[in-house]
Amino acid sequence: MNAISRSVLFLLLASNTAVMAAEADTVQSFVLDPVNVTAMKYEKTALETPSQVSVYTAEELRKTGASDVANALKYKPGILATQMGPHDQSWITGNSAINLRGIKGGTLVLIDGVPAGFNNVSHLDMMNLDIVDRVEIVKGGGAVLYGSEAYGGVINVITKSGYGNRVHVGVGNKGQREAHVTAGNDRFGIAAGRSEMGATENMTPSLGTKTINGTKVPYYVSFGDSKKNHLAATYKINDRLRMNYMYNQKRYTIDYNDGNENRLQHFMYDDREHFAQLQYKDGSGFKATGYYNYRNIRNPDYYVVNPSNLEWEKSEHKRFDVDTEKRWDFGENHAIFGLNVKREIYSDTNQKFKSFGNSSSVLKHRACFGAYALNGYSLYGQYEKKTSDVTNVTFSFREELIRSDAGNYDAFLPQLQAVTKLNGKSSVYANVGRSFRMPTFRQLYYSSGVLLRNPDLKPEYGWNYEVGYKYEGEKDSLTASLFHVDLKDQITTRKVNVDGTSMTQSYNAAKYRNTGLEVDYRRKLDNHFDFNVGGLYNKPENKSSANGQWKNVLGRYQLSAGLNWHNRKADAAFNMNYMGKRVNNSSQKDVNPLLLSNIHAGYEVVKNGRLTVDVNNVFNRRDLSDPDGNYYTWGRTFLVGFDYKF
Repeated sequence: MNAISRSVLFLLLASNTAVMAAEADTVQSFVLDPVNVTAMKYEKTALETPSQVSVYTAEELRKTGASDVANALKYKPGILATQMGPHDQSWITGNSAINLRGIKGGTLVLIDGVPAGFNNVSHLDMMNLDIVDRVEIVKGGGAVLYGSEAYGGVINVITKSGYGNRVHVGVGNKGQREAHVTAGNDRFGIAAGRSEMGATENMTPSLGTKTINGTKVPYYVSFGDSKKNHLAATYKINDRLRMNYMYNQKRYTIDYNDGNENRLQHFMYDDREHFAQLQYKDGSGFKATGYYNYRNIRNPDYYVVNPSNLEWEKSEHKRFDVDTEKRWDFGENHAIFGLNVKREIYSDTNQKFKSFGNSSSVLKHRACFGAYALNGYSLYGQYEKKTSDVTNVTFSFREELIRSDAGNYDAFLPQLQAVTKLNGKSSVYANVGRSFRMPTFRQLYYSSGVLLRNPDLKPEYGWNYEVGYKYEGEKDSLTASLFHVDLKDQITTRKVNVDGTSMTQSYNAAKYRNTGLEVDYRRKLDNHFDFNVGGLYNKPENKSSANGQWKNVLGRYQLSAGLNWHNRKADAAFNMNYMGKRVNNSSQKDVNPLLLSNIHAGYEVVKNGRLTVDVNNVFNRRDLSDPDGNYYTWGRTFLVGFDYKF
């Protein structure tokens, strides 16, 4: 976007256009929650919010057949989901990723408004829907109000204040088993559960060769049994003070094998995360949150021909935050001022093979990285002014001060937004804002036999531009947005020769851009049927250096749809998400389309007791599911469950 285009957009934002007076019709929202907290940090209807916003209740997400947030969101419009295996069996920094606007690692995940990521990894696949009230998604840059990582947008998971009393059990093919229980009242709640998945066949094409006892052998990846455990509690101390706690654990095994499912190398993976929050809110517009996030990973592996030669890694990531803010109302104008103080600590201890991919390799000396620390101080503010009967203009800013072992960084992030109501049912909006992202601790400091540290990495910066239209009637709703993303100094990787060994190192050189149109339409046909359709057409591109060539990434277009039916005792739903004109990010070769599909059905067989059936990958497709074309989707699976509320 050139300077003239930017000027036009700023003029559009600042203009006070005279349009028709607002109609007196009452807006009835049957799908979208009319309250959105994430975008503006205070309650506003979707029509009054100057960005693209989607709100999904936990019950809506359950109708995708998923029990966790990540696997439910992957069917929703404008969301690009990537995964490395069934049950999201990934390890270390790889995980099931929810991608907004095509930006890898550019989605900031929040739990009740506070960041929940570790090294730019946010495990939404570990967050069970039992404790979720709703999920709010704001697309476009959100770094001004929420900080680093929000290039593509923000996903805010809002938890329940009380979990209710419910028991769920389920069993299916391919080793699927799950059991969850919640109990509590309006003040207190506790939830616990476990999900399991059985071993898989090979989930990748050949990824290269490993040297086994001197012989080069092609290798593939398969996954062993997987287990996910979760525990959560909430307690409302009084009308102003609330405590939350959540514990999640993933325990997986991953195998490299020779294509005939003869194991070559065996990985074990244990990932544990703790989230604790203390929230304070009074009636004067003041609120404060103190929170502590902790992640612990254990990852040993060995070659089957030499199991006593054990390679291992242990890492810890801690984050302490205090976030305070105050809101003032001046008639129909509003202002927010906030302060955030954080401290992050990362350490890693490991003992790796000296020669990568060779079963005869000896172990390197034990290595210890850290503890490395980062202190962050943020001042942020927002002023919303009603400039006419139908138009509101909002200016926001964030001053971010980072003090770390890698250096000191200062970032000023402005954002300008405007929304104009055309009538009581529709509005147009525009916004432009600057975002940034800090390099992760692993990119800065971690080294192994194939990775080289780079403590000289700098933050990434970029701009987001967006204009859109919203309509919300009694029986249908429509949002349409045209966006452009432009990122500079994006962190990418390069090959570096160290003493005759080729190593991979992160560095600031890449650029990313994406221009697209996104549409989401929902309609209630009658008291029993409703449907939604969505589309995304965009052109995500990046280049690895300033003088490099622009290359296509991800997919060019996406189509999503959902059909829901319900009556007093029964319900059924079909969801699908189709991504076409895909390309392998690494090889730039065309990739077959990706189709995700699910059927959900439920029936009340006894009072307060429902039998459910969920079928995933309805068409039994074997599509490549990750941007580099290494991992396939699993075949068709089904799960039969029973829910009882008491």
